[in-house]
Amino acid sequence: MALGVTRKDIVMVAVLLVGVLLAVLNQTFLSPALPTIMESLAVDATTVQWLTSGYALVEAVVIPLSAYLIGRFSTRKLFISAFVLFTCGSLAAALAPNFWVLLLGRVLQATCTGMSMPMVFTVILLVFPREKRGTAMGIIGLIIGFAPAVGPSVAGILVDSVGWRALFAIVTALSVVVILLAVFLLRNYGNFHRAPFDALSVVLSTIGLVSLLYGLSTFAHSENLAITFGLMAFGLVVCGLYVRRQMKLPEPMLHVDILKTRKYAITVIVIIIIQAALMGCEVITPLYIQGVLGNSASVSGFAMLPGAVIGAFMGMLSGRLFDRYGLRKVAIPGILVALVGAFSLSRLGIDSPIIMVTLTYTTLAIGLQFTMTPLNTWGVNSLSNSMIHHAESVSNTLNQVAASVGTAVLVSVSAMAPALYPDASGLEQMYLGDHMAYTTTFAIMVVAALVVIFATREKKGAEVAQPADTLPDYSAGFDGVTVDATEDERMQTGSYVAADVMNREPVCVRDTDTMEKVIREMAAQETGGLPVVNGQGELVGFVTDGDVASYLGKTEISLVDSSLNIYRYTDDEDSLSRFRDLLALNVMAVATHRVISVKTDTPVDEVCSLFASKRIKKVPVVDAQGRLVGALSRRNIMRSLADAIDRLETTK
Repeated sequence: MALGVTRKDIVMVAVLLVGVLLAVLNQTFLSPALPTIMESLAVDATTVQWLTSGYALVEAVVIPLSAYLIGRFSTRKLFISAFVLFTCGSLAAALAPNFWVLLLGRVLQATCTGMSMPMVFTVILLVFPREKRGTAMGIIGLIIGFAPAVGPSVAGILVDSVGWRALFAIVTALSVVVILLAVFLLRNYGNFHRAPFDALSVVLSTIGLVSLLYGLSTFAHSENLAITFGLMAFGLVVCGLYVRRQMKLPEPMLHVDILKTRKYAITVIVIIIIQAALMGCEVITPLYIQGVLGNSASVSGFAMLPGAVIGAFMGMLSGRLFDRYGLRKVAIPGILVALVGAFSLSRLGIDSPIIMVTLTYTTLAIGLQFTMTPLNTWGVNSLSNSMIHHAESVSNTLNQVAASVGTAVLVSVSAMAPALYPDASGLEQMYLGDHMAYTTTFAIMVVAALVVIFATREKKGAEVAQPADTLPDYSAGFDGVTVDATEDERMQTGSYVAADVMNREPVCVRDTDTMEKVIREMAAQETGGLPVVNGQGELVGFVTDGDVASYLGKTEISLVDSSLNIYRYTDDEDSLSRFRDLLALNVMAVATHRVISVKTDTPVDEVCSLFASKRIKKVPVVDAQGRLVGALSRRNIMRSLADAIDRLETTK
């Protein structure tokens, strides 16, 4: 194991990232082909735009269901099923005889993206220990940031040389490769809670999001603003009803109550603001370069390329720095750089050189990526592992809404110029509109910077927050199940199971504890190992004195998690430094994640066989829901046997 990540984990992550790369490329590569598709299938611009806006709508509708899907299906089933849909959609689009078949293909592709992306993010975050999640988020950010940067350029070349259908043919072939990789290399990971299906929740989220996002997407060019505002208001009301239902359900499909966790709520607020500003700028900047400066579409694409590429790599770097220095030392410089970029955009003139536009946009993109990666990781780390897939669903849904809001607001601000400056020339009106949009972006970024600077303060060594306030305290032991059968009844049946002989008050630690607390607990209990539970009492790990010894020993460490396994080095830290580092670690960074456990109804003879085959002395006992309810050791069994002998002698 290297820094808490095994080679099998790395292979699994690689397969998942290949799928993410293809899905993200597919989201953005179609833009250069739209004019050709209009001519080939004889549709107008209003119709063809549904290939992109419809994709976003379908993805937004499916994403809130992803938390349920992750709990319902295994990792392999969900990922492979999603990309089977993706392959079918890509093939249908490549062979589409008319526009509507092409649109159906895009719908299937979007369904795959909505199903798979939150699951991929969740699994990758769970694979990496908390103190290395910044690196994991940086790698994901690199993929997500780099793919859109090169996708449109490559797609443009393919469209000009071999036609738009070749795009979908290539994607179809690549998706088949992803499926084959998943079949042979992907394994199931995680034991997610299975939430019940609630049809009304699905209806509310679908109607609410479709109404809201459709209203936002048509806001800037709507001929009837009353209908547009009505759709947006109706969507907000229905989404509010959806949230209210989730809060009242005993087992919600989506745990929106995680927004009560302060750190995660701050993260969501800042990311929404940043996402709105970034997506709006991505729409305004090409309009400014082409409409005001008079450059071609190719020039605008190349002007924005450095920001996307360098920003993506900065995201990965900021993730590594977050793992080492924490949030504020990375995010605050990042948001200040973004402020400089946004201010510089607002100072661009009607005849600014293209190199100046490139530099200012690149500065903004670098600052935003340097902020978002550590901030996302900080927010996710504030939640228990069992809530991460819900967090990914909530975050991705809100990001979709933020992107639509940002685009609608900035485009609408830009469109106000003719009314505010009726005496200006057409070129001056275009410039003034874009200038107002950039000034609005700067104002939005000031708000984001204030939140980052003043709201992300935290006490040193603060524990990870849980999604609910009524969780029991497992750190001092957990009261296990009670056994209904009496001693006489068990003697009559001649059947003994784990629940009959286990210790019903096992000492355990929480997955939010530091190793300092864990070591003190192990010493106080005079034990060589302790089970680890999450906020719901579910068994998520097991930490032993051997794990502690392995960490303190000098070992050769692979940098595969942060440098793609390019080289290795021998850790030469002194023992005191390693001990201090160990005390500050979260227990899940050291504990074994794949725990050998037995259920309460496991026969004792099977438990004895397990002890013999695995050469272990103690095993956690869990109920049907995977919650820790006891501990069973060889000593418990020997004591039970001795009691049985005493009872037999008494009955003679």
